[in-house]
Amino acid sequence: MRNESWHSGSFPPITLAAGFAILALIGATAWQLTTSWRGTEVSSARDNTEVSTTDSNALSESYFNWQRAPESSPASDTSTDVSDPDGLSYIEDNVLGTLVSSYVTLKDSGTYTPTTGEQVAGIIAAELRANISYRTYSPADIETVSDTSLSRMLLYRNDLRIALEPLLQNTEYELEVFAYYLDTNDVSYLDELSRMSENYRIATENVLEVVVLSDAVAYHVGILNALSEFEATLAQMTRHADDPYAAAALLRTFNTAEINMLTSFNALAGYFRDYSRS
Repeated sequence: MRNESWHSGSFPPITLAAGFAILALIGATAWQLTTSWRGTEVSSARDNTEVSTTDSNALSESYFNWQRAPESSPASDTSTDVSDPDGLSYIEDNVLGTLVSSYVTLKDSGTYTPTTGEQVAGIIAAELRANISYRTYSPADIETVSDTSLSRMLLYRNDLRIALEPLLQNTEYELEVFAYYLDTNDVSYLDELSRMSENYRIATENVLEVVVLSDAVAYHVGILNALSEFEATLAQMTRHADDPYAAAALLRTFNTAEINMLTSFNALAGYFRDYSRS
């Protein structure tokens, strides 16, 4: 997030054009290649759900687990793949598997048309996102104080400001840095994104050490979880930047994480405003 956003209390508009471009490329390329894949076994990402057609050939929406280990993968026999615990590297096989199996089903039933193919790709584009692991916090993780006077609130606010100072080093918008890497393949942009992620990690640890007013606990936990989620998202974007399928899914995750940051900090700002007026 841009440095100035912390001072203005708002965040920059969420820009996902790059993500939608990647998704469009996935859909177009996959549907063009399905004919040559018909004899190849691929796994579907669907958990006991099928993309089906009605008499009007309209596709019904279903839910997909894009990060499930393919049945052919050794990781499918274990509960955790330590090299990729979230299964982000499986997204490509699962997306392509779903496209191919849907194409074969529609073709065999005689209901395939370019329109139904586009509908399948549209459903995938709408649902594709990555679920990532990150530490979550609860009120039990923070130290509180019962003093809720105005002077104590001002001290809490100042402590929080100091705790968040590492984020002032992030002078560029994270999504722009990621887009620059996709455009140039210059690894210095990934290094910058990794550094930005580290600043969020440090800020999270700092915020965890702040003593919180008892009536501000919910707001404080909210920003802790938002910071933790955003840091983890940036870290995964750095690791999977060269995987277009995982990258496309992570752009949706970035979208959600940024909204959560906006929501949590706006809620805390509202707490401070109401406190000052009371």
